[in-house]
Amino acid sequence: AEYLQERFWMYYQIRAGLKIPSRIPHRLFATIAGQTGDSSLCSACVHENNVYSRIFQILYRNEEIILNESMNFRVHLLLDGERVEDALNEADFQLKLDLHFTDSEQQLRDVPAIPMISSRTLCLHFHPRRGLHHHVPVMFDYFHLSVVSVTVHASLVALHQPLISFARPGKGSWLGKGNLEAGPDQSSMSLENLVFGAGYCKPTSSEGSFYVPSENCMQHAYKWHKDLCLLLLNAQRGLHTYYTLIMNEIPDLPQLKLEELSVEETLSQLCMELQVFPSSEPAHRFFKSIFQVHWDSPAIH
Repeated sequence: AEYLQERFWMYYQIRAGLKIPSRIPHRLFATIAGQTGDSSLCSACVHENNVYSRIFQILYRNEEIILNESMNFRVHLLLDGERVEDALNEADFQLKLDLHFTDSEQQLRDVPAIPMISSRTLCLHFHPRRGLHHHVPVMFDYFHLSVVSVTVHASLVALHQPLISFARPGKGSWLGKGNLEAGPDQSSMSLENLVFGAGYCKPTSSEGSFYVPSENCMQHAYKWHKDLCLLLLNAQRGLHTYYTLIMNEIPDLPQLKLEELSVEETLSQLCMELQVFPSSEPAHRFFKSIFQVHWDSPAIH
């Protein structure tokens, strides 16, 4: 009995990290919800894009500890613009949960060095339209009899041109299949071919900014724009549907009334706004317009 009593006087910590396949160029940002300033390693913190829970102590065998640690992982992915939805479906997102412990108060001075005793990995089956909303108990090893309840929410929130640099060059990209190390001119060309299709030819210097894409190129651009708008609208509807479900299941939560967008009507409006753009306008102006309508529309945000 004395051995068991001493054995369970230990300091524990849970660490969480999101794993993204290295084949997909990406940037990962981890934050703790509600945390605005610096925090000590003994409290909840972010270390090298992994989230550390606060240090907690287990005093008895069947003790239950309430952690209430809320963390956010924001991922920017560089995907093939011709198959955005498929690429997101195929992405292998994993949430890695590690259990660390020590029985030495001195070791708490170097929290990152606290040894890991057990690790579990959750495969996240993320769907870009439905998102992911799941609650699961995760059991670590039998010896420590440790179980943590985890709730995961994930949603597609934006599609845009790459606004940050990616260190790793990739064969496929959100903007087409150009090399990431290409210069600005080649990257721009890759984006234009993605929007207007393979039949688009870069205007000569004599044509300058007055080059007008063919009708086939314009139709390709309309369809590309429509497909991405539809994906975003369905993602918004999936998030709204789950939020409404939670509000109904847990009436004690603050009841916030959210406006529900009609996917069909909003999509029609977005497409119409783009198609009223004069077809005789130069390509670069249409190109600018397609992104203004697509990303800056209040209906999408």
